[in-house]
Amino acid sequence: MERIITHNTDKKRFETIEDGITGYVEYENYEGGLDMTHTIVPKAIGGRGVAADLVKYVLDYAAKNSLKVKPTCSYVKVYIDRHKEQYGHLEDTIESKFPTIEGGIGSACGVKK
Repeated sequence: MERIITHNTDKKRFETIEDGITGYVEYENYEGGLDMTHTIVPKAIGGRGVAADLVKYVLDYAAKNSLKVKPTCSYVKVYIDRHKEQYGHLEDTIESKFPTIEGGIGSACGVKK
């Protein structure tokens, strides 16, 4: 079964609903790209590949629309690193407005200043 993912431009996020629960990737626009700030998948739908499907969808969207991606969310950064051949060219190294949490791994995205 293919997961249905929608682009909610009002909320600046890509979303999917599974078992009535929404998982999403939030982003901020910047000139020429998307700053992917958070990947949120509630525990109730975790472990099903929801986060990976969402991030892949957003990266494919960015590629199709000639956009760069700032992986502020550490999950997005890890995903890009694991799929460098396919998505490495999208990564933008411009500093994000959200600093990385020191010692953060996996599910720690960033914090707003």
